[in-house]
Amino acid sequence: MKLINQDKLSRREFLHFFISGTLGLANLSLAPFHLSKKSSEGTPAVACLGRVLFDDVTAFSEPDPQSAVREAFSFNDVLNITKIIQGKHYNHSNSLWYELKNGTYVQTTNIQQVENRLNEPRLEINKRGELAMITVPYAQAWKSYRSNRKGYQLFYYGSNHWVIGIVENEEGEIFYKIREDRWADLYTVSARYMHIFHEDELQPLSQQTPLEDKHIEVSIAEQLLIAYETGKPVFLSRLSSGLLTENKDLSTPRGEFKINYKRPSRHMVHTDKVSINDAELYGVPWMSYFTDTGIAFHGTYWHNDFGTPHSHGCINLPLNAARWIYLWCQPVVPPLEKKFVSNFGTQVVII
Repeated sequence: MKLINQDKLSRREFLHFFISGTLGLANLSLAPFHLSKKSSEGTPAVACLGRVLFDDVTAFSEPDPQSAVREAFSFNDVLNITKIIQGKHYNHSNSLWYELKNGTYVQTTNIQQVENRLNEPRLEINKRGELAMITVPYAQAWKSYRSNRKGYQLFYYGSNHWVIGIVENEEGEIFYKIREDRWADLYTVSARYMHIFHEDELQPLSQQTPLEDKHIEVSIAEQLLIAYETGKPVFLSRLSSGLLTENKDLSTPRGEFKINYKRPSRHMVHTDKVSINDAELYGVPWMSYFTDTGIAFHGTYWHNDFGTPHSHGCINLPLNAARWIYLWCQPVVPPLEKKFVSNFGTQVVII
């Protein structure tokens, strides 16, 4: 394989490699982040799984919406994925399909790629709380840890939550106590379903590069984000910006901004639903705000239709892309801080 020298790539060349697939077909952003050696114990990850994001998602006999319908899946069904391929366009922006283990095909925009990674429970938690990620397709978050518990909320793969303690039920199962960050509600989640980040996993990227030599460019027309260091592109990802319809104008503002506020987790609530599953979103990860009205880059687990506007104004990013931006841009957030505000941050240009 021919290696790409990014130091010599222009924006045009960078986009050419991106579109042609040289920089990756599925995630279109970056290699996965490493797990800390201190916390990698546990069962091996089952990486090729997909969580169905909507009801009545159709599987076809071929990667073509005109082919025969084989079956339909329901919201939160978990599927075995064997590969990702290019097929016929399902909508105006996407021609990528997942091939399933049973030989049928589903369009990628309807599926969140997930793992089923179980973790060894931690027996001590920092008094200030520790950041943790859901590592299974979804986890039940209970208001009580006891065996006769009733009522729960679902926390989804890739969402981040603050662990504030440990409890054990009468059967010896260990749960993490979670404090939800909007109303301070308490939940308990099986410790095996959550990965607690170690500090080495939250260290800033390219810290040696001065603040003035980094900037982020967002193209609304192309639905692309490019990060630059000293004028050269170093990172690119598809995105979903704010939605503009005949009835609603939730479009992302254009102009020049700076990252001024970051938090690794946020419970978001929308009263003006623009999708069937985005009204209340727990643990939205890797928030990097660039306006005083709450517009931010953040990770997205409720849709996989990057390249098409979907949001209430924010820049929706794939989970790994949002984490990369969060760790790369300034200001730098200390690992145990739940939020961090600064007058100095990385420049953002939205065109």
